[in-house]
Amino acid sequence: MRIKKILVPVDFSPCSVNALKIAVEIAKGQLASIEVVNAFHMPAYPHADVVAANTIIEPILQDYEDQIEEQFDALTDKVPGLKSVGFSTRKFVSPTKDAIYTCIEKDGIDLIVMGTKGSHDTLEKLVGSVSSDVVRFAQVPVLVIPENVDAFEIKQIGFAADLHGIKDMDKLDILILFAKMTGAQLKIFNISTDTDEESIIEKARERMKLVDSLSSVDVSYAWINQSEPLEGILDFIDSHKLDMLAMFPRHHGFWDRLLHGSITKKIAMQIQIPLLTIHE
Repeated sequence: MRIKKILVPVDFSPCSVNALKIAVEIAKGQLASIEVVNAFHMPAYPHADVVAANTIIEPILQDYEDQIEEQFDALTDKVPGLKSVGFSTRKFVSPTKDAIYTCIEKDGIDLIVMGTKGSHDTLEKLVGSVSSDVVRFAQVPVLVIPENVDAFEIKQIGFAADLHGIKDMDKLDILILFAKMTGAQLKIFNISTDTDEESIIEKARERMKLVDSLSSVDVSYAWINQSEPLEGILDFIDSHKLDMLAMFPRHHGFWDRLLHGSITKKIAMQIQIPLLTIHE
């Protein structure tokens, strides 16, 4: 696998510009191009007010067009590395997630790199509302970069696998790519409370398939007995000093528990590492 085109949504905040810098680092290693997208969402007006609203909206849209072009032009000063990779810009008058989906469908996107900001005491705050929608439903890998991460220095990658069968093992190629590109060790870990023999045998079988598929990189495996998935992940991140977390958000019950599950002892801990989500 090779990443050929990276999509980076920006609102020109320090957080999104920081994500763009990380995307440039990845693009250089993959000889990839970058597509920078900005979206501006206008409120909907009742039909009866459309004519009156147009007299207000048109100047706003023109001002938006002018400002965004100026901001796009200034990006090469904020992110000098952009000059060394091929990049393009797109602007949309739409919700951000709609703009992202349009780019995915029409522009041959291989990876999305998104910045996030705020206090990261839960996974929901880590990915934010827009990023949460994108990582749950985008059909390409999504790399979420917390605002504190300013360089892509990855030595330990954790892969939170639920071991219920990954239909397409080729989807793991993105993990292999990042592990090889950074020289990182890949740590597969499964969080479960299953104790019946049939479940244990099934998970052992899936574990062997995973380890075999990832045999071209330095890989290890751990099983964690923990009733709270999010707390188990936080513990593993902390104890193994992970630099990046990867997961398949395809089992919605499991993913929803991660997003909305309670955090007890770890409530004060902040998730401050990149999150890579991979869809089947």
